[in-house]
Amino acid sequence: MIPLTVRSHYSLMWGTAPVRRLCAHARAMGYHSLALTDTGNLYGLWPFLDACRDYGLRPIIGAEISDPAGHWRAVCLVKNARGYRNLCRLLTRRHRDKAFTLKDRIPELGRGLVILTQAPELLARWRGMNLDLAAALPRGPLSRTHRLCRMAVDMNIPMVATPGSFFLRPGDHPAHAMLRAIDKNTCLSRLGPRDLAPANAFLGRPDDYASRFAALPGAIAATHEIGERLEFQGPEFGIVMPPFTLPRGTSAPDLLREKTLAGARDRYGAPLPIKVVHRIDRELSVINQKNFAGYFLVVEDIVRHASQTCGRGSGAASIVAYCLGITNVCPIKHDLYFERFLNPGRQDPPDIDVDFAWDERDGILNRVLSQFKGHAAMVSSHILFQPRMAVRETAKVYGLPEAEIKKVTARLPWFWREDEAAQSLLDRIKTRPEFKDMDFPRPWPEIMAQAQALTGTPRHLSVHPGGVVITPDPIDTYVPVQTAPKGIPLIQWEKDSAEAAGLVKIDLLGNRSLGVIRDCIAAIRTTRGAFTDFQEIDPEDDPATQALVAQGQTMGCFYIESPAMRLLQKKSRVGDFAHLVIHSSIIRPAANEFIQQYLQRLHTGIWDPIHPLLGGLLDETFGIMVYQEDVSRVAVRLAGFTHAQADGLRKIMSKKDKHRELSAYHRDFINGARAKGVSPEETREIWEMIISFSGYSFCKPHSASYARVSFQAAYLKTHYPAEFMAAVISNRGGFYSTFAYVSEARRLGIKVQGPDIHASQISWTGSGDRLRIGFMAIKGLTAATMGTIIRERKTKEFSDLWDFFSRVSLREDECCALVHSGCLDRLNPGNSRAALLWSHALWLRSRQSARACHRTLPGLFDAPLPEIPDLPPDAPKDLIHRELDTLGLLAGSHPITGYAGQIRTLNTVKAADLHNFTGRTVTFAGWLITGKVVRTKQGDPMKFLTFEDETGIVETVFFPKPYARFCHILDYGKPFLLTGKVESDWGAVTLTVSFTRQIHGN
Repeated sequence: MIPLTVRSHYSLMWGTAPVRRLCAHARAMGYHSLALTDTGNLYGLWPFLDACRDYGLRPIIGAEISDPAGHWRAVCLVKNARGYRNLCRLLTRRHRDKAFTLKDRIPELGRGLVILTQAPELLARWRGMNLDLAAALPRGPLSRTHRLCRMAVDMNIPMVATPGSFFLRPGDHPAHAMLRAIDKNTCLSRLGPRDLAPANAFLGRPDDYASRFAALPGAIAATHEIGERLEFQGPEFGIVMPPFTLPRGTSAPDLLREKTLAGARDRYGAPLPIKVVHRIDRELSVINQKNFAGYFLVVEDIVRHASQTCGRGSGAASIVAYCLGITNVCPIKHDLYFERFLNPGRQDPPDIDVDFAWDERDGILNRVLSQFKGHAAMVSSHILFQPRMAVRETAKVYGLPEAEIKKVTARLPWFWREDEAAQSLLDRIKTRPEFKDMDFPRPWPEIMAQAQALTGTPRHLSVHPGGVVITPDPIDTYVPVQTAPKGIPLIQWEKDSAEAAGLVKIDLLGNRSLGVIRDCIAAIRTTRGAFTDFQEIDPEDDPATQALVAQGQTMGCFYIESPAMRLLQKKSRVGDFAHLVIHSSIIRPAANEFIQQYLQRLHTGIWDPIHPLLGGLLDETFGIMVYQEDVSRVAVRLAGFTHAQADGLRKIMSKKDKHRELSAYHRDFINGARAKGVSPEETREIWEMIISFSGYSFCKPHSASYARVSFQAAYLKTHYPAEFMAAVISNRGGFYSTFAYVSEARRLGIKVQGPDIHASQISWTGSGDRLRIGFMAIKGLTAATMGTIIRERKTKEFSDLWDFFSRVSLREDECCALVHSGCLDRLNPGNSRAALLWSHALWLRSRQSARACHRTLPGLFDAPLPEIPDLPPDAPKDLIHRELDTLGLLAGSHPITGYAGQIRTLNTVKAADLHNFTGRTVTFAGWLITGKVVRTKQGDPMKFLTFEDETGIVETVFFPKPYARFCHILDYGKPFLLTGKVESDWGAVTLTVSFTRQIHGN
């Protein structure tokens, strides 16, 4: 018996079994072959092939396809390469063709497939069409008089045993039922028989099925016979390069060389330096040897249509990519290692990632998908149930109210760490300090148990942030294609499976900071008349910019604005490009102790390599491994690894090769180091540094590419701060909130001006020492209303309040937002904002009266304009609260100043003065603006939080005990009183908090 109708958890919201666990279970029960026939997809194809290889199973590839018009279904099993292509096309048409029917499409695309169905109507329809058919007996042998059995005999086609499975064991049925209830958005008791798989739909043993089908042993034999002749064990595409249409008489290598040399002359001038020519020749030799020339030409064609780009990743080590304009850092100047990107021994496809301005990316993607229509699609992301989602959905099935569910889920982590996955979810939650004030009465224990069973199960498909695949043949001959909710084509595989298949993914990603740089430059040209392009200015060499970076004054600057990065800059006190590249790579979660070593060596200049074999290898980074390629180079030099072995170790570190055992590499590393005379202590020390790269690290070309963007942003902030901060806020990007960026603008000496009906644009605007709030900041104001205001204002300025009301139709809530933000103050000088609201109400009433009069006596008279009521002045406290509610900030001051009366009596220290109290315990009053939870080596949560007052920013540390005590009150956007010790580390001041409380009342 060979199971031919087996579903994994990729049969979304039906199946429960992860592919790897499914294969392990099948092997343990004695199976040697196994089919995977998920409903409507090949999502799990590559994990299935990997798992079959690991567990010694022969894979059978297939899918179940349902008919949208009825209950008919067919399981299609692949016999050969033609059948695989047809299955991909069938699945694509099932998802993308609204007129799809099984009865019509199977005859067209059924060659190369074995087709199993329980539907006599389909067998009758397909009779005589030269298809490889079988009658599928689902639960056991039917009576020989049953229509399906009689038809099988009449057509001389086999009857096969296909009991089908949706889960592994009988005990998994409740998890299946929970998925079905979630999918149907109902409770368990309302699920009908058609909504569920039967309780016996688990993967049984061969003898179980032999017993179940004992009355018709021929079905078991036929099943085995079909399974044995399905020899296709997966597609073998090789590396699938995107096609490029060449001019007649031109080859891809020749065109690539021509374009590269032309770009090189733009980059380096003529004649070209000999180092540049040699590097180009060396790279082109490898590129042509690997047949990758067309790939570079395709990416170059995509990039040249954008205003701002940042080519990154290991591809930034290529001078060819640099000369083509795909990347923007010179690999010779910055000593970038091309072989990390591409070398003759590399088997997997190259990977060039390109960032575009975030609001241009969709246009770029649409152009690519249109240009290569039928040959291009985006890569999918498989969205899994994570703890928060699983708990929320399970609690809804149990009927709990939304408020109670949110109280729990808001405190849950979005993802669960691997070492926590096996622990009881409820027990784990109870140990988290965020839940210390909560009880979990019934049914919460049951909910948590059910949610834990769902965690890691695929929920739905989403779109990868930017991965595009372009194929020479129609893309649905390689992989099934679906349609994403936004209408774009989407392959069924996520990025790892696409890479395993050999499909070359081009990452076209959105980057808000590129939009910031673009908009800032445009504003400078508008307000100041000129700006020399960054092709001619090198911000990396600007002393003022370097000083700003060295001081950590980089809020708003891409990639170097996080609290941890700004603190590292302050500690290092260096702001040149080379050190910024190091800093942006070394600041990874597992490298804290190496950061301290780096700072010590940076400031003292004293260090020795761990072993003489590493002499000269890591001099640039003071003997510390910083970049991904350092792992490879050290493994080659110290342990005798081949370049292929070293690259495998690097992939393990970055979690790209999840199923290889790191212990095998560790053993080889120890043996290789011993053979070269390295002591066990030295080997252990070096291995610990390698382990710090686990999961989160970058290669030098990537960091250098981002450092280039960072320096451009820092240059603009240094020399054009108002325009820069306006662009940062308008692009809605960055690490901080608008509130925090406005505070930063004030610290730069910029006056923040409130929204104004005549002066504001939709976006924020900056010029000189002024920053004007844009209409986009006003909560509740629609895009249509903003557009109407701008359009009407261009025609003619609003003369008064009534003119504005007559030309801009406002909802009542929009009028309230405009009034409370202060936007209409100019139209009502000297009067209260309450009078503005009254005026709008009177205006609406007068217009209604006028319309009524025109209906009864048309044309006889118009209603007179009402008078603006004379009301008492608004209370200052009310003005502040309403402005804060409407804008999320105050234009004229920092909101912490509103608590000055309470703070004054507490003997607090201002942020700007904190450095004068190093080593002392102080009290500080600040506004919480951002934070990040991390874990100690013991696994305890702690948090780094950023607070500010009107004088500056304070970075704080809540170690596990204070965090456990106060975490439940730490709400962003609120004022707090903090007591703690002022610490200084290489001149960077932080506050280690021992006590805090929220400041109430104002």
